[in-house]
Amino acid sequence: MNRTNPFSNLEPESKTVFDYIHKRGPMTKKELAAAAGVSLTTLNRMMLPLEERRLIVQTRIGASTGGRKPALFDIGRDAYYTVGVDISRTYTKVALIDLKMNIVAKREFLMDEEATPEHTVRQIGTFVREQADRLAATRASIIGVGVGTVGPLDRERGVILSPQLFPAAGWSNTPVVEMLERETGIPVQLEIGVNTAVVAEYYFGWGKDTANLAYVNCGIGIKLGMMIAGSIVRTVNDADDAFGHMIVNVDGAKCSCGNYGCIEAYTSIPSVVRAFTNELKKGRQSSVEEPPEAVNYARLCEAAEQGDPLAREVISNAAATLGTGLANFINLLNPSMVVLSGPLVKLSPLYYDIATSIARKRCNAMHESKVQFKRDGWFGGESIVVGAAAIVIERLLGNVL
Repeated sequence: MNRTNPFSNLEPESKTVFDYIHKRGPMTKKELAAAAGVSLTTLNRMMLPLEERRLIVQTRIGASTGGRKPALFDIGRDAYYTVGVDISRTYTKVALIDLKMNIVAKREFLMDEEATPEHTVRQIGTFVREQADRLAATRASIIGVGVGTVGPLDRERGVILSPQLFPAAGWSNTPVVEMLERETGIPVQLEIGVNTAVVAEYYFGWGKDTANLAYVNCGIGIKLGMMIAGSIVRTVNDADDAFGHMIVNVDGAKCSCGNYGCIEAYTSIPSVVRAFTNELKKGRQSSVEEPPEAVNYARLCEAAEQGDPLAREVISNAAATLGTGLANFINLLNPSMVVLSGPLVKLSPLYYDIATSIARKRCNAMHESKVQFKRDGWFGGESIVVGAAAIVIERLLGNVL
């Protein structure tokens, strides 16, 4: 067995058993046999290599339906770990995560003008080596690194192509997989950040019991990921901003993409702040005393929560536009659940409330009663790192997302 890949040389049936337990939680042998459609004798053969490799463990005794109480089997959490990485325009997060998808250790770096690809990769590498050295004392190991980041990407080549608005230069055509593998000596998987987040929520968070789920990250840009029947919905060019550039006003404001009337032109952090400061420059009154160039979104949200009419008006208008876009999306693809996350939502209950209210009002009647909305996700701000770690396991199991 390869210490960096405990799934190597496992029969597909054994991987399936691991997958059941990983996504459904502790299970008895009877439950596993029923799920896999095999006899207990066959199941024992399938489970043996998983137990030998400490991928699954017997944890506790289940409830009895009469007679001897059955044993429950769960994922082993102390032999193998993954690392999840979230590279965004404002920060990079890196976390050590066990196979139960619990964050064990975490570090965060500011993305400023010094945060070039080389600098960022070195910081991630330092964290990974520190954790690997610590785990070596217990004979545990890191089996992979997953990276969720801003698109567009060339996932096959492991390259970040042409991201916008990174503070530091040099991020276009960055071979981030090659750089991280050279820095850490560990296999690396690359995925769109919002896609890793939707994987985390779909399998391990709010969406565990849903058929399909959409995850919207509302921040500097508006990004959307979706899973239907266990598969990520992908665009031809593997972009993450298709929803954000849905046109909601044909004669509308110019967007950063060069088009006019996009959702993002009205609802992103830069757009909301710009709308507010434009009103200040027109002479509108507000409790915000900072000069227009010093106003940020956090200050705007603070003013709105304190009842400032202008701040509430601007946030409400932006959220209403997002809600309209969400209604269009829901009418088209009919997700069971929509998770709204990111700083726009996290910092402003008003933004979330208005967006979801408008979405519900403008949905087709047969969809409105079924869709559920969740604020900030099960994992909060950690959905991308948890999902990036989950991507590593999915690909080691041979699952296609």
